[in-house]
Amino acid sequence: MGLLKSIAQLKPTKKPEPLKAVKTIEDEKVTYHKDGLESSKSCQGQPENLKINLEAIYYKFENKCKVEELDQIRLKQPYMTELKGKKTILLNKEEELKRETERLEKVEDKIDGLKNDIVNVRRNPHDYGIPADRRSSTKFWIGLVLLLFLTLYTFIFYISTSFSAFFRTFDPSTQLFSGMFYPQALQEAYDGGWLELGFILFIPFVFFGLGYLIHMFWHKPTTVNIIKVIMLFITTFIFDALLAYLIDEKLYNLNKTFEDPDFSVSLALNSPSFWVIIFAGFVSYVIWGLVFDFVMKEHADRDKIQNFINSLEQDINNLLGRAEKHKEVIIAIEKVKDDLNIRCTELENIIEGFILPIRNYKALSSEYLQGWLESITRHVVLGPEETKAYLHECRKVYDNHIKELDLDTDTYQNKVYTKTL
Repeated sequence: MGLLKSIAQLKPTKKPEPLKAVKTIEDEKVTYHKDGLESSKSCQGQPENLKINLEAIYYKFENKCKVEELDQIRLKQPYMTELKGKKTILLNKEEELKRETERLEKVEDKIDGLKNDIVNVRRNPHDYGIPADRRSSTKFWIGLVLLLFLTLYTFIFYISTSFSAFFRTFDPSTQLFSGMFYPQALQEAYDGGWLELGFILFIPFVFFGLGYLIHMFWHKPTTVNIIKVIMLFITTFIFDALLAYLIDEKLYNLNKTFEDPDFSVSLALNSPSFWVIIFAGFVSYVIWGLVFDFVMKEHADRDKIQNFINSLEQDINNLLGRAEKHKEVIIAIEKVKDDLNIRCTELENIIEGFILPIRNYKALSSEYLQGWLESITRHVVLGPEETKAYLHECRKVYDNHIKELDLDTDTYQNKVYTKTL
């Protein structure tokens, strides 16, 4: 009964007794065994008394663990060490998160700046060192529309004049305008064969090619290129003059009399129709070349702006990739922080609670049971079968006690009771 009597006398003390601090588990086993033996002897090993006594020794053991501060500090030391380490890691992660967030903000600021540059460079390209007119897009489209109509006119003119000059037979009703522009030129050239059709179809491209060469040479105005441009203009003029001469000759011969002289260069130079044909072609061709050169220049300006925008967009794409990586790192750091905060909270609750060494309690309570059962076999007079059943019932009471405390499945040394429980 010594153990049960001490339950009522247990009072928390401010300072643990030195003897208890050095008392070993083996010493406590002897005490529990002896107390079990004496308690069982006093009540003839009644199972009901065993149940009450086991509950009492458990609460005493639990209170003893709570009030023995040195033992609790020793048991909690691993958790305190872990908490310190987790908090250190948490501080490092907070600094890492701050640095990564600042890097992300810098990258996002750069992206916003580049997007603003894309908008502003179209308005003020000179601010970005681009020698281009911000109105180049408008002038480009106007010039392109004019170029398309001039190209169509030039195409029609040279097809008609080439067919009229080389293949057409004029009749007396042919006038100057119908001599230059002949609606049936393609049909009659097709009827005349593929060679004739191909000649009049592709001859306008000769003039377009000359215009392109003039643009390319004029793009780099060196002395040699200027001479080449002049030679190309002279060549084009001579070819137009040849077409005008052949057409004007046919028109002249329609009205020629026996007294009239044969058509010659001097007559052509004095003929208004000769110059009308030349300027209807050559002047339109010169205008086509100038518009073509203007459109190409404006296109080059647009290319400068577009190339600059393309480089900005490429920089934005690269920065977006960097920003995405920073975001992934931030998400990973925040997840680690959340896990650390959860674990730190768990450790703080453990440290503020108490730890029960359940293996020690099982060992001591088992010794108490052994003492109880030993008393029954020694002092309770029963038959063999009755004794066996009596012992079994006491054993069942002990097993239920362990199960009710939820200690039957615990195989680890310490059971943690946090402050929230």
